[in-house]
Amino acid sequence: MPAPVSGRHQGKIAIVTGAGQGIGRGVAKRLTQEGAHVVVAEYVEQNAREAAEELSSVGPEALAYPIDIGDVAQIEKMISDVVDKFGRIDMLVNNAGVNKTTWMLDVTPDDWDFVARVNQKGVFFAIQRVARQMIAQIPQEVIDSGRAPHSYGKIVNFSSVAGRSGRPYSAEYSASKWAVISMTQSAALALAPYNINVNAVCPGLVHTPMWDYIDATQAERFGMKSGEWMASSIEKIPLKRAALPEDIAAAVSFLCSEDSDYITGQALNVDGGIEMN
Repeated sequence: MPAPVSGRHQGKIAIVTGAGQGIGRGVAKRLTQEGAHVVVAEYVEQNAREAAEELSSVGPEALAYPIDIGDVAQIEKMISDVVDKFGRIDMLVNNAGVNKTTWMLDVTPDDWDFVARVNQKGVFFAIQRVARQMIAQIPQEVIDSGRAPHSYGKIVNFSSVAGRSGRPYSAEYSASKWAVISMTQSAALALAPYNINVNAVCPGLVHTPMWDYIDATQAERFGMKSGEWMASSIEKIPLKRAALPEDIAAAVSFLCSEDSDYITGQALNVDGGIEMN
């Protein structure tokens, strides 16, 4: 097994949802390279297994865990299984998400429910259930004192630049990502007495299969050639390039580290300057 890039997360146990591809896989790889055991919580079983094999070849053992993150019973079982195997949970990265590019006036109740089930319900109950486990890991004398002296867990939720402003062609997605910021703030306040840090990241345009899907649907909608919509979007980015999964992974790794112990309830834009609020 190759040596980790650093020991920043040495021996930590991290759950990364949607880690079978795209940004989630990039985050999982970064955490693994820095010494963490990563649970690849992924809807597509084959993607979960392939990712776990790759991770285990570059760092500590990873666990493939096929899951429908919109099913709370499956979330509860995953937490139980992870604790049975590794003994604890130190980090949760809520990356799993779905999107549609539907004109707002054409959004159906099914469209809304499809997005909200994963992006809102799944995120909320993963936070809640993992937080319960993190609190259970804190020594009783620390809880009794009313103040935890250091961080007892890191939770990072994925919002988006779409959570910063509305989107006429993905209103249900934008609403769900605004909700993630709100849930992040609520959880940060609720978990502050236990010194469990809860933050969010807001990626912009990232070279992933999801963005390939968005490019294809928008190009068809506006009569463009494949890649033209993506290129026009990149031109609007101040840094003049799309992000790589590694760019987002670096920010997540920081928010999962001891370096972020005094940061909670924040939503960090990782977007090349698209949003500056």
